[in-house]
Amino acid sequence: MRLPVPDQYQPKYKWRETWPGEGHQDFAGFDGEQSFGRIQLDTLTSSRLGMWKWNATHVPWVREHIAPHSGWETTSREACRKVEEHYETLLESHGRPKSGG
Repeated sequence: MRLPVPDQYQPKYKWRETWPGEGHQDFAGFDGEQSFGRIQLDTLTSSRLGMWKWNATHVPWVREHIAPHSGWETTSREACRKVEEHYETLLESHGRPKSGG
């Protein structure tokens, strides 16, 4: 069993490997069956090598988009945090309850 590292962000939602078997470099975030974001490890770009790209994905009920909806973080956990915070801001601004998983 793996214990959390102190001060490391603990994701609230479910994250699934987008392409299983490819080295844990690409994940999608889910609230139940609704996908809301994605994080990917940059293994190609010299200026961003080893950083995690995060982006919000299309959610059908969103009528008003919020920026920024993508960016870069140094760890996968921080990229998860950015996507989850963005998603919760969308939930709040559209009068939807937070489920947290």
